[in-house]
Amino acid sequence: MTATTAERYVPTKAAQHAVEGHETEILGALGIPWRESQRGHITCPFPGHGGTDDWRWDASKRKGYCTCKKGFSIFDAVTEMDGCDIEGAKLRCVEIIGRDDLIRTKSGEDGAFQKTDAASLLSAPAARRDDTLPGAYLAHRLGVEAAAVLMPTTPVVGFQALAYFDPPKGKGTGKPVKAGEWPCAVFGTVDAEKRQHAHRIYLAPGGNGKADLGTDASGYTRDPKKSAKRVGEESTAGRSVIWGDPSRSPWCIVAEGIETAAAVAYAFRVEIEAGEVTVASAINANGIEAFTPWPATKRVTIAADRDEAAKITRPNPTRRGERAARVFGIRNRTRVTTTIAIAGTPGTSADWLDIHAEHGAEAVRAGILAAVAYTPTPEEIKEERERTEGVASLRQVERDYPLPTLDSFKLAYQRTEAGRIKVHQFVKVGDEIVPQPIATPFGVVARLRHADDGDTYGLRLVVEDMGGKRREIDVDRAAFARQGAADTRAMLFEAGMRSENDGELIAVKALKAADPEAEIVVFRRPGWHELAGVEDRFFVCPSGRVIGAPADSLPELSVNARIRPAISTGGTLEGWKTAVGAAASVPRCEHWIIGTIAGFAAPLLSLVGLDTCGVNLSGITSGGKTTAQRLAVSVWCRAALDQRDSLLQSARATANGVEMMAARSNGSVLAMDELGHVNGKELGKIIYSLASGVGKARMTADAQLRASHTWSTFIILSAEKSLEEKVRGDGGEWYGGMAARIPDIDISGVDRAVDHAVMAKIQAVDRNFGHAGPAFVEAMIEAGIHQQAQTIRAGINTAASKIAGEGADGAMVRAASPFAILLTAGRMARQFGLLPAGMDIDGAIRWAWERFQKSTDAVALDPETQAVTNLRAWVAERWGSDIQATDPEEGTRATNRNALGWYDDRAVYIPAHRIVEAAGGTLKEAEIGRALHAQGLIAKAKDHDCFFVAYVPRVGRVKAYALRRDEFRMSAQHEVAFAVHSGGRA
Repeated sequence: MTATTAERYVPTKAAQHAVEGHETEILGALGIPWRESQRGHITCPFPGHGGTDDWRWDASKRKGYCTCKKGFSIFDAVTEMDGCDIEGAKLRCVEIIGRDDLIRTKSGEDGAFQKTDAASLLSAPAARRDDTLPGAYLAHRLGVEAAAVLMPTTPVVGFQALAYFDPPKGKGTGKPVKAGEWPCAVFGTVDAEKRQHAHRIYLAPGGNGKADLGTDASGYTRDPKKSAKRVGEESTAGRSVIWGDPSRSPWCIVAEGIETAAAVAYAFRVEIEAGEVTVASAINANGIEAFTPWPATKRVTIAADRDEAAKITRPNPTRRGERAARVFGIRNRTRVTTTIAIAGTPGTSADWLDIHAEHGAEAVRAGILAAVAYTPTPEEIKEERERTEGVASLRQVERDYPLPTLDSFKLAYQRTEAGRIKVHQFVKVGDEIVPQPIATPFGVVARLRHADDGDTYGLRLVVEDMGGKRREIDVDRAAFARQGAADTRAMLFEAGMRSENDGELIAVKALKAADPEAEIVVFRRPGWHELAGVEDRFFVCPSGRVIGAPADSLPELSVNARIRPAISTGGTLEGWKTAVGAAASVPRCEHWIIGTIAGFAAPLLSLVGLDTCGVNLSGITSGGKTTAQRLAVSVWCRAALDQRDSLLQSARATANGVEMMAARSNGSVLAMDELGHVNGKELGKIIYSLASGVGKARMTADAQLRASHTWSTFIILSAEKSLEEKVRGDGGEWYGGMAARIPDIDISGVDRAVDHAVMAKIQAVDRNFGHAGPAFVEAMIEAGIHQQAQTIRAGINTAASKIAGEGADGAMVRAASPFAILLTAGRMARQFGLLPAGMDIDGAIRWAWERFQKSTDAVALDPETQAVTNLRAWVAERWGSDIQATDPEEGTRATNRNALGWYDDRAVYIPAHRIVEAAGGTLKEAEIGRALHAQGLIAKAKDHDCFFVAYVPRVGRVKAYALRRDEFRMSAQHEVAFAVHSGGRA
């Protein structure tokens, strides 16, 4: 069906609701003899089954049951009887019950979504097309006039604009993300069996070259060449763009790219028009290998690319074009005569389009006419024989995906009727043992021993993903016993395994029995670790790299905990240093220095055994708070909020999510951006949870205590408000412990107008990342610092005392500890040559400490003063309303029902059960009483060591604190009397 043809459909929910109660009517229309309220079974009516008394319909459950198909819906019954798909079944059902009003139409007219399968692209509406674009593009590439281009005989379509979509984010379970729309040329492809497909090339305006599509979310340049959407699982390799008539020409010239083939067709135009030659573009080297000649073809020349030039990223030439040509030759040696013409001169990389551009069409023609006959080598003959027999590929799959050895049943790899290699289970059918396909390749590489989780066991699995690539996943053996191994099955499917019938259950059954000989010691989280038999500590980076462990006992980070290579490392260390140097050179941007050295803090903090702590950068937007976080995270990985395995994450997360982030950042850094997403009350809990270094204790389904997440890291938060303002503003309570664990640094006054050129240099950390952290740890280990934990800790404590100042109490010293850790880490990184020698680390720390001391957060470090301040505000806010006079004015009556306190000429009386609330919840009642007494704020007390009274005058027996009125409110003789004057109130 083309994009312009109307498609009928019925919304699923509407169809489900409509057929309720009409199932028997539908069954009758399908020819199934089932009556309303019928009981018992009938012979299965589904074609190809042929059972006896084994089919029934349960009206109460609206489901059918049969031995051939367990539980099925009315739509499933229609698909079985009519052989249609689910969409067709919905249409059939609503037509049977006369609900044609539910049928909708999807139109392919202009304005509707353009499908990207080959048929839809090649039959796009005229309003969207500009069929001059493909010719203009080929003319541009060939450097000739558009009229001189010989166009393919296979279909060609030009789009004025066609959407380009990036793959779904994350694990690919979402929708593709639209990147934009560009002009596009679509070239139809075909093979000798007349199977069709298409290839897209997104174009610059007017067809003047390929489009510049920019980069995707991962930072990779988008490819302007893209296949049409494949329908089904059948491979499209070998389908080609054709010039000429392959059904009658005896000679076929095959090139890789469409543009290269166009250059060849330009050179052989006369022969093509005479029906003597066909030119085919097989799209790529794989297409050349899979190309199948037409029956009329007697001779094939492969116009191969030359791939012999060494590259920085690939010093050994691939010779991919030549290898593809020889593969075609060996596969078709009995069918056609093969000759090979390789473009360019030995030692270079070139294709026939390059020859056309440099030397003209005659050089292309001469080079191809001089093609050398293909002669297979003995090795090629042997390899081809193995390939034909399927041995080589099967053996490779067996090596890549080793199946576990089993005693009770047998699994093995075999080809299906469709030619695909799958896992087969051998089952007994009658007197024969028959292999039945159950799943795509999977295997067990090794058993895992979790050294940081009580030496529990797991398995390292490999799965062939949906792209045909080998993918590793780690599973816990304990998961096999939970909910039918649902978590394990989900991980297998998520990794790309496909199964038939109950194949995933058989796979799990095999995994339960797996007992591989190889064992890998793994850790669930990065950071510093110890291992029995290993003398010193070693460090596991978030990327999975292990530093400091002996080569003969090298452990690993669990596959599930690793940061992906594209996120863990990029660019160079020198590029990162240059970017950091640019940040450090900006005046009045000390917070960027703080951010940079924060990336080095956690290895020290974790090594010496200090509690998790951090800082919060607060201030108005566009002050560079997130840039500081990006600098910190770039020490270990790419700072990307849209990548779930980056160490920079949005603060918009659940408590479970925060625990997972913290555990993953163990020993590195955790940056949480924009605390505005978090409720203040929850933020207080998160601060204490992060600082505790351990997650919430939880129970398993069998009432056992589940292992909690643990971590030791340095945290860098950002918000427009200070933590105290955020917590109190949302109705939470602010405690000194919060300020001591994550002190606030107010960035007000920093340079918010940094030159764009400088910012561009700083933003290079998005391209150069993940090098400095491992280099810092390597230098620590090389210098033996990892063996001096107690000395380093003593130095940090001394620095904290010095920063807090002489005579500072314990709370103030504790609040200075994050700054001392930053100072020590920064100095050390500078000493190792990772930071610029001129970076003023000490000055940045002094600046940050001064900012913290001036913040409202720091007040909480003196809880007595904070309690009295809160109490004064509480009384002032409620005076005359909730705090009432004990001796009301003449003519009025005291209303004690809603009173929160009372006052007379001498004192303000606050009930004892209200005093903690009134003081802000920072101290206990007894501590508040002592603080009030010490500051001379108690007007009267029960006795010398009991600071409350048991009786409030004119109110009654109430335990309350009698506060001096002259300290909390003007006394009666000083208050301005209420009087009425001409013109208003005085």
